[in-house]
Amino acid sequence: MAPTLMTPDGLSAGPRLRLGEPYTGWAPDTVVWVYAITDHFGPGRLAGLTGVGGETVRPVSEAGLTAVVGTVEAAAFGEQALSSLLGGLDNIERVGRAHHRVIAGTAAGGGPVLPLRLATVHPDDETVRALLAWRRDEFAGLLDRFRDTVEWGVQIYGAAGTADAVEHAEDVADAIDAALSDFAVDSRRQPAEDPHLTERAEWLVLNSAYLLRADMATEFAAVAHTLSGAGVGMRAEVNGPWPPYSFVDGLEA
Repeated sequence: MAPTLMTPDGLSAGPRLRLGEPYTGWAPDTVVWVYAITDHFGPGRLAGLTGVGGETVRPVSEAGLTAVVGTVEAAAFGEQALSSLLGGLDNIERVGRAHHRVIAGTAAGGGPVLPLRLATVHPDDETVRALLAWRRDEFAGLLDRFRDTVEWGVQIYGAAGTADAVEHAEDVADAIDAALSDFAVDSRRQPAEDPHLTERAEWLVLNSAYLLRADMATEFAAVAHTLSGAGVGMRAEVNGPWPPYSFVDGLEA
């Protein structure tokens, strides 16, 4: 028998689950796919939005928080279907785009948003409400952190070449990252490509995400392009604004 989640008043609230944790109870005909959590939800915010299964998305609210969800067929989107659903690049791209579209639509209404990872599914709305109540302080703290911020990504490419050229590109990328991090509330840097393993004429020297105050975006993009242009044979790709995808590690179940 599955352990139960106790609400603050001591009442049982169904299976003890965490957002993103696989559900291993009964097998319902439908499941609830959770896209995002927000504390700022106005009328009409989800108008016209459809989710990964073409379903109309809707709000589920509890304890001052709102989860944006959709009801989808368990056979196609439930726990047992995930391996086939996400089994190929085409499927991942299709589902990922639909998932992002709902998150971006939620964020467009203003206020902070916690984007949940792909394929966060739960058995019903009641479970989602219980989770919002149970983890309210955690979610509210993250939302406060992301309030009035956006994520921007920067990729810096350098020309493949000699060891000296590679070292120069790495030095330039380090300097760019340091300068851009001064603009940011937070940053996440992914490992660079190995320049000796790429077959392209250029290699990815810097791949970083920056959490910025929303009013800093224009200046940030200009600085990123200016700094990358100072490196011979280097170029920058600056993309955003995004919901804070790279900064929700606190939501990992």
